[in-house]
Amino acid sequence: MSPRPTPPPKAADASSVVLQYFAAINAQDYRRAWNLGGKNLSGSYTAFADGFATTAHDVVHILRAEGGTVSVRLEATQTDGSLRVFEGTYTVHGGTIVGADIREVTPPEQHPDDVGPPYEDCDEVRAAGAAPLLAGQPGYAEHLDRDRNGVACEPPP
Repeated sequence: MSPRPTPPPKAADASSVVLQYFAAINAQDYRRAWNLGGKNLSGSYTAFADGFATTAHDVVHILRAEGGTVSVRLEATQTDGSLRVFEGTYTVHGGTIVGADIREVTPPEQHPDDVGPPYEDCDEVRAAGAAPLLAGQPGYAEHLDRDRNGVACEPPP
């Protein structure tokens, strides 16, 4: 008598594994998360656990589950209060996450120092001692660049 093949995991089972994985991460039980599949997603336990150093809390939304593939939307609140959003899939086999294809869908928050003040006009730029502004510099805006040459609030010719 030959052994019966193991049936593929049911969608509910695969979703349950992903939910347990994130529950362990939220509880900072990284060893449990590692055993639920983190070991298949990272090179070492230390790198895996350290990867959550700036994550305060994760909320995972199961979008769809088909067999062992679970599509998710992940909202990761960072320790600085910012929110990073990811989407993708986890592949579950035999009660363990064996692979993932997750991508960030929102750009990381800009640090306040990376954004220049919004200037109304070139008088404000000059008063702040910031003239001229080059395209790409904090505070540059097209409405300040009268000839659209990439230099805003340049001295008159």
